[in-house]
Amino acid sequence: MDVLTQIIATLTSDEVRRFKILSNRFKADEEKKLLLLFDAFRSGGIETREDDVVTELYGNLSPNSKNNYYRLKNKLFNSVEKSLLFYHYNDKSALEPHSYLQLSLIFEERGLYRETYHYLKKAEKVAIKNDQFNVLEVIYDEMVRLASKDIEVEIENILQRRKENFEKLQVTRMTSEVLGVISQQLKKRNFSDAGKKSESVIKLLEETREKLESHQRIFHSSSGKILIFRAVAAILQQKSAYAELEKYVKETFTEFKNAQIFNKENHSFRILMQIWRINSLGLLLRLEEAREGLNELKADLEMYNRRHFNEYAIYYYSAKINNDKSSGNLQESMALVQEALSIKEVTQSNVHELLMLISLADQYFCQEQPQSSLETLEKIRNHPRYLKLGEEIRFYLSVFEIVLCYETRSYAAAEQIYLKWKKDFKSLMKDGTYDKAARFAEIMMRLIEAAKEGKRIFLKSALKSFEQDFPPSKVSSNQVIMYEIYLQSLLEGNTYYPAFCEYVKQNAKSK
Repeated sequence: MDVLTQIIATLTSDEVRRFKILSNRFKADEEKKLLLLFDAFRSGGIETREDDVVTELYGNLSPNSKNNYYRLKNKLFNSVEKSLLFYHYNDKSALEPHSYLQLSLIFEERGLYRETYHYLKKAEKVAIKNDQFNVLEVIYDEMVRLASKDIEVEIENILQRRKENFEKLQVTRMTSEVLGVISQQLKKRNFSDAGKKSESVIKLLEETREKLESHQRIFHSSSGKILIFRAVAAILQQKSAYAELEKYVKETFTEFKNAQIFNKENHSFRILMQIWRINSLGLLLRLEEAREGLNELKADLEMYNRRHFNEYAIYYYSAKINNDKSSGNLQESMALVQEALSIKEVTQSNVHELLMLISLADQYFCQEQPQSSLETLEKIRNHPRYLKLGEEIRFYLSVFEIVLCYETRSYAAAEQIYLKWKKDFKSLMKDGTYDKAARFAEIMMRLIEAAKEGKRIFLKSALKSFEQDFPPSKVSSNQVIMYEIYLQSLLEGNTYYPAFCEYVKQNAKSK
């Protein structure tokens, strides 16, 4: 996929609307072709039908038509770039000081130095607010150059501010260099949860620290340690190296606690560390350790007059609900869901409320109440903030709904959901990450078709192929249920939850 295709594919609806408004200012034939080409890119797959697009725009595939097409494509690229810059010109973000810098350069070329200085000061104010030390270096450089022009500036103050900024810039650069080296080293290493060749991230960090002698202040400062931890934890999560992540979080948490790094101002970071460890333990099915961690997390949420309770209570409840469910304590798990839904601090966030409703639907399913689960999904779908859940979660909820329709023998509804699901999530269908869910949905539709006709399918061979082609599902994933466990329970004529508990029991023993 080329750059233009990728950029257009990621445009938001507001960015698309702004581009079309700007392009519609002119009614020339070339501008109309520009919008037609834009829509062709948005529809996707233009690489495979480029000749058709050329013919539609210019009537044939002559060399002259193709040259006109490539010129139009370059013009579209430039127009999209300008539209994005114009749309985000006044964003209160990292882009804002660059806009003021651009204005200062325009006025400097016109010899309007007072106006130039005015916009440089505006750029400085925003850059300071956003800790944009690199941008500030450029701004101060422009201010110093302006001192030689026909305008009076506070040159001594500018030089002092530049000196202070340069010291901060050095620390920032050293930090980014450390994080860059660590990130590259981590990405090259094997941190699998199983296997004799798995490496230690603690040992790697110590080796890296010894190599970067000139950067020791970053390794020893509180802010540097926190930045390094965040980078390492993020990469271990990407690698699904939960065993190494749990070990790293546990050791680092103890180190930070002993060094008295935690305080009221960074308390949210302490809570996040606890959440990362608990979630890792849950995925590793080390349920007893996770329970101990949940007790500590609950205590942390109560600290400083529950300062971060509203923000992080959802993570405590979600992990505790899954822990009880995985431990076979389904009644306790259901009680926790209902408790969470009754707490204003949890449900005041629409997304958090929806996540708890998903847990409620899961609970009903595990209790062999698929109709109640379906009704809960209907409530979720009708929620005014349903789309805030994110595409991936909505994708998996539709697959879960197909299962519920099968369980309640709502076969016609399942077919409608399946067709709509394939249409609504075309972009995800192209991503291999979701092939497993797509295959599972296909198997479910075959089961539904067979049930309608009073026939049987060879579920045993379908399950065997499914397990060979895809890695095992993770407990507590966005899938809601574990697909292979559900298919196995159907094959054996059992219900899902006992099979799920047996799976957890067998795998937890091996940890």
